[in-house]
Amino acid sequence: MAQKIIPGGPDALSVAGKSPEEIETYRQEFDEDMTAVKDAILRQLAAGTDIGELIYLAMVEAQREVADGHTLLDNRPGSWEAAGLSQLMGSVQIELAAEAQ
Repeated sequence: MAQKIIPGGPDALSVAGKSPEEIETYRQEFDEDMTAVKDAILRQLAAGTDIGELIYLAMVEAQREVADGHTLLDNRPGSWEAAGLSQLMGSVQIELAAEAQ
C-alpha cells in the first residue's frame, strides 16, 4: 500500500527560515494547483455536472490518501474556508467509515 499523506500543519507553511526561492516555489505551486482545480470545476460546470458532487467525490478520494487520524481540513482548523467544508467533511468520514465495515 502506498504511504499516506500526513497534513503539514502550520510548521510546513511557515516562512521563517525559508529562502526566497522556496517561498516563491510554494506560491507558484499553490497558484498552479488553484488554477487546475478552477479549470476542472469550470469544465465540469460546462458539462452539466453537479459541482457539489464533484467536490464531494474529490474529497472522498483525497481523504482515502490521508493518514489515519487526520483529515483534509487539518491544516487550517477554525478557518472560515475549512468551516464551510466541515459539514461536507463529516459526510466524507461517514461514507468512508461505512465502506470500512
